[in-house]
Amino acid sequence: MKHSGISPRPAGGRIERGVKVARVAVRARRLRLAGRAAAAAFDALVPAACVGCRRGVAPDGPPLCALCRSRLPRLANPRCPRCAQPLGNIAAAAGELVRCGTCEEWPDVLVAAAAPFCFEGLAARTVRALKYGRWRSLAPWMAARMAPGAEAVASRIGGGAPWLVPVPLTPARRRERGFNQAGELARALADLGVGPLGLFLDRRPGGGRQAGVRGALRRANVQGRFLVRAGLPDGCRSAIIVDDVLTTGATAIACAETLAEAGFRSVATVSFARTLRPLDGDESPTGALRP
Repeated sequence: MKHSGISPRPAGGRIERGVKVARVAVRARRLRLAGRAAAAAFDALVPAACVGCRRGVAPDGPPLCALCRSRLPRLANPRCPRCAQPLGNIAAAAGELVRCGTCEEWPDVLVAAAAPFCFEGLAARTVRALKYGRWRSLAPWMAARMAPGAEAVASRIGGGAPWLVPVPLTPARRRERGFNQAGELARALADLGVGPLGLFLDRRPGGGRQAGVRGALRRANVQGRFLVRAGLPDGCRSAIIVDDVLTTGATAIACAETLAEAGFRSVATVSFARTLRPLDGDESPTGALRP
């Protein structure tokens, strides 16, 4: 028998290299798991200082000290029964509860909104600490402040316990941030018994950032960006859209319209804070100025 002159590679060498590769993969997986565990442990302790004044707070206590909690800017009453905009002197002049006019262009399916705080001062700082500071342990405390309003709008939309549907992020934004702040709030509200968690919406890539954007551009950024996941459960067709901040309502409108196309009959929205809108010459979600 003739030989080519090339000795066959020993099988033992291939096996040894395969074992080394497997060991590296296992080690990498263990490091990832350890990193996640360390991150979870760190998140459980943060914030260990008050979000407002940076004084020390107990890790298992409220994330704001008593003084800062007393200074959170609550939305004033009376409020618009539909969009929660404080009515100020409009209601006093009318002598009755009236709508503010800024939510006239909301679709019929979006029937109510609720938020405990104005998006300013300490409330805005708390939202940014969750959203950009990645203090995920803030979410349960924030959700507890949102729960009374969520239960109030749930009773208005009827149809049993509504699904809690968080506003989704794009895949890229989710990877960048590492979590969805609206999802954390919705999950915490579900844990409080407000309703079941419904991860029904996805967000298509594209559209600009909403932070710092007004009017028509906000609506354009989210128009057609949401879609309903396949396999919606049977039963209740009412929902509460959960987000950290309600600004013009453009995102809530886009989500509500998407849910309506999937058969949802009644939708509300709840957030931790609401941006105050001027009631004279106000700008609608589509960007048109009110007279």
